[in-house]
Amino acid sequence: MGDIRLPRGVRDFMPNEALFRNQVIEKIEDAFQLYGFVNIETPKIEPLGLLKAKSGLGDENKLIFEIAEENIGLRYDMTMSLARYIVMHQDIPMPFKRYAIGNVWRMDEPQRLRYREFTQADIDIIGGNEAAANAEVISAACTAYAKLDVAPKISISSRKIVEGAMRAFGVPKEKMIGCMRILDKLDKIGSDGVRGMLDEYAGPDISGKLVEMLDFGDTNEEKIRYATGIAGEDATKEIRDTLALLDTYSSKEAVEIDFSVIRGLDYYTGIVMEARMYSASGKFDVLGGGGRYSDLVKNLGGRELGGVGVALGVDRILETLDISKRTKKSIAEVFVSNVKSNNFRYALGVANRLRNESIPTDMNIAERNISNQMSYAANMGYRYVVIVGDNEEKKNMPKVRDMSSGDEVQVSADELAKWITDKQKSTN
Repeated sequence: MGDIRLPRGVRDFMPNEALFRNQVIEKIEDAFQLYGFVNIETPKIEPLGLLKAKSGLGDENKLIFEIAEENIGLRYDMTMSLARYIVMHQDIPMPFKRYAIGNVWRMDEPQRLRYREFTQADIDIIGGNEAAANAEVISAACTAYAKLDVAPKISISSRKIVEGAMRAFGVPKEKMIGCMRILDKLDKIGSDGVRGMLDEYAGPDISGKLVEMLDFGDTNEEKIRYATGIAGEDATKEIRDTLALLDTYSSKEAVEIDFSVIRGLDYYTGIVMEARMYSASGKFDVLGGGGRYSDLVKNLGGRELGGVGVALGVDRILETLDISKRTKKSIAEVFVSNVKSNNFRYALGVANRLRNESIPTDMNIAERNISNQMSYAANMGYRYVVIVGDNEEKKNMPKVRDMSSGDEVQVSADELAKWITDKQKSTN
């Protein structure tokens, strides 16, 4: 077939990477379930009309992988599938707390931390009290990050506040979206760069006020007072109520107000958020994001139901956790070897006894000598190698080598499963 290579923007996961990825996803799922979110599975393909109905995409409609002759496409995110699901299953008890973990696709230009196929872990709450749902989603996301020993800052803002401030500053309605796009560049071009672009786009007076808003205050309380004074009580109510409820969650300290957070223009209508992992230099990677939307279900023909959600970027989390440096390749910790070919059937019986006791076990199924079997076990990262030769088979006493220490001990085949289980408990 000539030169075989992967398409741009996708990747293989090696055994050590795939194992670690699955463990990360399992911990995220545990966190979501801890908060009572229920799982739904939706197709990876959806009608193009549905995929393009998310008005926040705008020019990003071109990023949808289309199967034009079928009038369908690969899902761009999980949210549109959720909205369709709600419209098609209107008997669901509300509020509806759902999670979904799976791959999505975007015809994007591949670059660092940006793939064309990647995994999202989504939680959304449809219906319910706005502030309560916001706080629940934020805390569930923080719990998931904590289970992974990742501690990003949850930077939050509000479309209501930003738009209210722009009206107070005299930004013409037709220039609000353009100003927000410029504010969104803060982390890339800094305050001076943002000010320069706003000077040219909206004028120096407006530019100065918007940059002052971005830089004002050190604490959430200071920023809320400032925003309330400019945009009014109504504009800050949602974020104030959300922060008040977060007082009862352990994740409160991770949340910071940052009015430069701009996501889903023409899509999010209330609170918006990003999980930002900062480096020592002050630069950050976004590990997830989301916000509140009001009209998504209604625009698809359903009831007037607001929602809030956040998507954790699994691939970005994996890079933060140095996935490529993980060495363990298999969930199994035990490898059963046979010294001679005539010991194979006995070795197979030993392996299957361990498996019957729910101990993941690999074994030698190749024609190779004991030295090569040991090399294979070391390469795979197995902790214990069970060695079966004529003497071990005759006595029904396999030999067990601890690959980390090199120590060897003989254990009765009848006691082997318990011995390994006890060892695993003592080292965990």
